Amino acid sequence: MYYSPLIFSLVGFDNPVAVGTIIAGTNFIFTLVNLLLVDRVGRRRILLCTVQFMGLFLIVAAVAFKWIPINHDLSLGEGATVGPPAIIVLVSMVFFVGFYSSGIGNTAWLSSEFFPMEVRAMGTMMLTMSCWGSNIIVASTFLTQMENTTPSGAFGFYAAICVLGWVSIYFCYPEVKNMTLEDIREVFNHGFGVKRARQLQRQMKADRKMGLVSTENVKV
Repeated sequence: MYYSPLIFSLVGFDNPVAVGTIIAGTNFIFTLVNLLLVDRVGRRRILLCTVQFMGLFLIVAAVAFKWIPINHDLSLGEGATVGPPAIIVLVSMVFFVGFYSSGIGNTAWLSSEFFPMEVRAMGTMMLTMSCWGSNIIVASTFLTQMENTTPSGAFGFYAAICVLGWVSIYFCYPEVKNMTLEDIREVFNHGFGVKRARQLQRQMKADRKMGLVSTENVKV
């Protein structure tokens, strides 16, 4: 998103800043979608759904870049015009940002409930540092990476990161929807706690059907 005007200028759009506002608008709208869904659907399910599509649309953009003549210095080749590949890049970026904003782009900042009260301040600080640290790394290396590996290579690299992220979420990210702090502590007493969290979710669902759980006791 930081370099969306540059990306759109690379593919031939005459007014890349104006086109980039589409990305900003998409980010805003789907941030609201995340806020509406995160407590209903659950963080794990949202992440598993959205991260895979982030990777998919990065791959689509990487393939589309192959058909756009871009010089090594990231200038558009002579005689290039806005054609179907450029439109595909634009659409892919819109969908990517949509899935990013409705998923990991906001959920990554909403995980402080994982930390027990005695270490929550430190945990939240480390969470914030990791989020901003990854932003700094991407922002400072993206242009160099595109020059050295071509835009297709850079987008393919980040698609691979999405695949690794999806695998990590599947095996390491438990669902803590509707759990109390005590339940979350119990989850992480079992390693990453994915299986234990699944067991607790089934138990909570069964208890709700029997009327044994009050929504007043829900913490997360």
